[in-house]
Order: sequence, then C-alpha cells, then structure tokens
Amino acid sequence: MAPRMVEVVPLNISDKDLMSAVATEITRIFSFPCRVGVAERLPAELLDERRGQYHATRILEHLAVSDRTSFRLLGVTTLDIFTPILRYVFGEAMLEGRAALVSTYRLSTAPPGDDFPSNRSVFVSRVLKECIHELGHTFGLTHCDDPACVMAASLDMTHIDAKSTQLCYYCKIMLKDELNKN
Repeated sequence: MAPRMVEVVPLNISDKDLMSAVATEITRIFSFPCRVGVAERLPAELLDERRGQYHATRILEHLAVSDRTSFRLLGVTTLDIFTPILRYVFGEAMLEGRAALVSTYRLSTAPPGDDFPSNRSVFVSRVLKECIHELGHTFGLTHCDDPACVMAASLDMTHIDAKSTQLCYYCKIMLKDELNKN
C-alpha cells in the first residue's frame, strides 16, 4: 500500500521557498509525507469578474476532481478568494474531504499593491498557520475555542497572529482518533 501523501499545489504562485516551508511544516504537524506538486494556473472561469476575485469553493472542486493521486491536496495561491457569503476568505477546505485552499493575498504585512511582504517571517508564519488550519479541516477538525490553537477561527490578522502553528491537546486527540478510523 502506498503511503498517504499530502501534496501542496502551487496555484498562480512561484515562491518555491514558501512552498517548501509549507510542505515541511505539514509533515511536522501531521506526520504525513508532503511534497510540492507541479504548479498550475487557475482556469479563467473560476474568476468572478464582477467581484475581481476567485471563487474558493469552485477552486476546491477543481482540485478535488483533478487527476492528482495524493491523499490530500492543499492549494496555495496569491490570488484573492471569496465565498458567496463572505467578502473574502484566507482559506477554505472540504470538511473531511480531499482538498483545502489558502490564499496569501491578504496575509502580507506590506501595504496594498506592494509585491513583497515587508516582514517575511510574519508573512510566512501566517501562511503556515492558515495551511495547517485548512488542512486540519480535511481531517475532520473544526474550529477550536483555544485562541492559541492553530484550529482557532481566523477572523482577521489579529487572530492569525495570536495563534501558534500547533494543535492544542484536544485537537491532537481528535486528529489521532480521526486518522485511526481510516
């Protein structure tokens, strides 16, 4: 039986160092091998031209039906994403599903329009937290009440910056239970 592999899918992003950091952190937190897959450009039909943003749920569906063979897929993009009920989201995931998505668009510390975050370490930390968080949803984890747990809800940058990259004790137990079911 082939090992369960998590694949980071770069979507309209070329930051190889960031993708490598995401893969390393996923392996550390979830104990699954993780690799960075082949980059792809999102199809134009996933853009909502009226909003000027990409529809997160449609991107997840696009990932889930792809011919990629990995156990879990984590799309990472620089594009701005939304769901119909929210102006924007940092990420979205299929609860207990195959695919998760994170956008770096609003995680920068730089002023709008600046191509590179002004504080790289803060930016990378935010991206890692959101990637772990969204991937956690694919393993059945829901939002946690512990504000330091990576599974705490991320309503804004203050929430993201306040949490760690770690699962709290209870989320670790729930993850272990979920993984033992399969």
